[in-house]
Amino acid sequence: MCTVSLFAAAPLHAQPVAPPDATLSLGAFLERVRLHHPLARQALLAERQVRAEAQAARGAFDPYLSATWDIKRFKGIGYYDELDARVVVPTPWGVDFKVGWERAAGQIINPERATPGEGLLSAGFSLPIGPRVLTDERRTQRRQAELAEAAAEAEREGTLVRLLQAAARDWGAWYEAELRSTIARDGVALARFRYDAMRRRVETGDAAPIDSTEALAELERRAVAESEARASATAARLTVAGYLWRPDGTPLAATEVPRPADPSDADEAFHVGEAAIARAIATHPNVQSARARWLQADAQRRLVALQVLPSASVDVSALAAGRRFSDLPGFDSVLDEHKAGASIRVPLLARRELGRWRAATQRAEALGWERDRVQNEVRLSVERALVDLRAVEEQSARQARVVTASQTLLDAELRRFEAGESSLLLVNLRERAVLDERLRQASIAARRTAAWGALAAAMGTVRVLTGETGESSSR
Repeated sequence: MCTVSLFAAAPLHAQPVAPPDATLSLGAFLERVRLHHPLARQALLAERQVRAEAQAARGAFDPYLSATWDIKRFKGIGYYDELDARVVVPTPWGVDFKVGWERAAGQIINPERATPGEGLLSAGFSLPIGPRVLTDERRTQRRQAELAEAAAEAEREGTLVRLLQAAARDWGAWYEAELRSTIARDGVALARFRYDAMRRRVETGDAAPIDSTEALAELERRAVAESEARASATAARLTVAGYLWRPDGTPLAATEVPRPADPSDADEAFHVGEAAIARAIATHPNVQSARARWLQADAQRRLVALQVLPSASVDVSALAAGRRFSDLPGFDSVLDEHKAGASIRVPLLARRELGRWRAATQRAEALGWERDRVQNEVRLSVERALVDLRAVEEQSARQARVVTASQTLLDAELRRFEAGESSLLLVNLRERAVLDERLRQASIAARRTAAWGALAAAMGTVRVLTGETGESSSR
C-alpha cells in the first residue's frame, strides 16, 4: 500500500548561489549596509524631512506679492472699486521693504481711500526699534530650524554608526563561525586520513587493534564538532544576510552571500591617527546633537529675554501719483508726500515674560551641562575602545606565534610517531592543541572586528570601518 507523508517538504524555488570563489570583505560588506540597508535609508529620509522643514523656515524671508480687489455696485450705483497690490521683501535683519500700488474709485467712497486717477504708488520699509533689532520670532525660528537640520544630520550619522557597529560585530561572528567550520572540517579530514592509515596497519599486523579504535574515536569526536560548527556557520550566514539588500530594495538570499574574506588584509584601511581621533570627538554625532539642542534653547532664551523689554516698530513709505518709481518724491519733499505709522509694546508687570525667560534660561543651562557631559563621555569611550583594540591587536600577534609553535610541535611529534618513538594518543593531543589554537585565533579575529566596530561607535564615524576619506556618498 502506498502512503503519503503529511510532513512532506514543499518544493523550494531555486535560489541564486554565490560563485564558489567569491569573497566578501568587511569593508565591502559595511559599504553595502551603509548604502542599501532599510535603516540607513530611513535615517536619510528623516534627515531630508528635517531639511525640508528648515527650508520652510527660511521661506519666512521669501518675498511675496499680495493683492486685494473690492468692488460694490447696487441698483446702478457704483459705490466703490478698490484695488490694492503690494510686494514685501523681508530681510534677515528684521527690516521689511515694501512697494505698493493702490487705486480707488466710485460714487460713494471713503475719502481716506481716495486716490488719484492713475493710482497711488508707495515705497518704504518697516523697521523694528529697540531690542527686536537683534532678533525676532522669524529669525529665531529660522535659526532653530537650521540647528534642527544639523541635529538631524548628526542623528543620521549616529544611526549609521550604530547599524555598522552591529553589522561589524555580526560579520566578525560570521567570520569566526566560518573559520571554525573550516578548521573542524580540516580536523575531520586529518582524523579520517589517520584512521584509514591505522586500519591498514592493523590489517597488516604493524599496529595493535586498539590503535584503530583510538583513531575511530577521534574521528567521531571531530565529526560531532564539525557538525556543530557547520550549523553555527549557517546560522551566522543567515544573520549576515539580513544586513544585505540590493539597490532596488529587495533583500539578498543567504545562498547569495559569498564567504568572508580574511579581515587581516584590510589593516591599512583601518589605520586611525591621533588627529583623526581628536577630530572625530569634536564632530561626534552625539556631541553635535547635544550642541544643537543647547543652541536651540539659547536662541529661545535670547528671544524671550527681548520680550521682557519694551519694543517698537515704525512703517514709513513715500507716496506718488502713478505707477513709475521716478514719480516718487526726493528727500527734500518726502515729508509732504508720505505715510507713516508706529507701534509700541511695554509690558507693565512682565510676569509672563519673566517666567518664560527664567524657564528658558534654566533649560539652556541644563542643556549646556548635557553638552559637556556627552563630550566627556565620548572622549572616555574613545580611550576605552582604543585600549581594547590595542589589547586585541597584541593578542592577535601573540596568538599567531602560538599557532606556529603548536604546528612545529605537531610536526615533530609526527616524525617521532613515524619513527616508532611516540603514540597515536600523543599525536592526537598535539593535533587537538593545534586545532584549539587555531580556533582561539579565529575568536581573536572576531573580537578584533568587534573592537573596530566599538571604536567606530565611540568615534561616531563610519569612516573607521568603511575606509572613507570624504563625505558620505549616501546623502
